Amino acid sequence: MMDPMANLDGGGAPGASKDDVDSKDAFDPMVLRLNLNRIDQIRSYMGIVSGCVAGIGGLTGLEGLVCFVVLHLLVAFSIWAFKMNFNLKAYSRQSWMGYLTTNVQQCALSFMLFWTLFYGLVYLF
Repeated sequence: MMDPMANLDGGGAPGASKDDVDSKDAFDPMVLRLNLNRIDQIRSYMGIVSGCVAGIGGLTGLEGLVCFVVLHLLVAFSIWAFKMNFNLKAYSRQSWMGYLTTNVQQCALSFMLFWTLFYGLVYLF
């Protein structure tokens, strides 16, 4: 997400130390928005799929909540490891807590919808 045209690895301004040049970064707002939208898409799909798994698995009560939390953390760490190459700051300006809790409510609502739907389809009808 760094802007290669900003020449941040170059010599920098005259009289600037090497530490000043290294501490600067350039973010493209369009790329940042694209990255956050992609993360939201993956998490939304995770909520739907994990809700189906919990419903078909017959989980009820706190078991379903634990399933959601575990799968949410697993997907968040998978995105961080495989898509971001263990470098959160290069793809997002969020803190770790912000990264883990962004759109949890939206994802949880999708999870609950599909959890109850598939539980009802498999075990009640």
